[in-house]
Amino acid sequence: MTAPKPMNAWQAANLPESLPLHIRRNITPGDGGCWLWTRSRSRDGYGWASYQDKTYEAHRLVYRLTHGGVPDGKVIDHLCRVRHCVNPDHLEAVTPGENLRRSELTPAGAKACVKGHPFEQWNGQRRCRTCREEYAKAHRAGRMWESRRPWTRGKQSWPASSVSTGR
Repeated sequence: MTAPKPMNAWQAANLPESLPLHIRRNITPGDGGCWLWTRSRSRDGYGWASYQDKTYEAHRLVYRLTHGGVPDGKVIDHLCRVRHCVNPDHLEAVTPGENLRRSELTPAGAKACVKGHPFEQWNGQRRCRTCREEYAKAHRAGRMWESRRPWTRGKQSWPASSVSTGR
């Protein structure tokens, strides 16, 4: 069996002693003050760590060891948006809904529509004004389906020869 790798000077100076040695050895500094997990990661980019014969997501384990646990009904949000960051200052316990609103990867956190137009508040909802106006204009002209299918814009939706005459 090989000897465990020693801690480097940055790890010894910056990481809290409340973290077990085998956890501290696998953290390196990153941009913006991140503490990056260097061991195994999930395919989504979150780190995995073992502690007392159990496997945890690394950021949740570090939060638990430094803050005493995640409150019921809360999830851990990465304020820095780096999934393998385990810096407790970059982690915050929030509700699942708040976590979704903060994420730019989910519809709840998106800042723009699929066409790239910015969202605005409209009747208490986030809507794209440009797409809404395009749809209303096409609807008034009797071509509402064209606004929903951008690939048919300016074209006939189906060949005229394929339209059944009913005979």
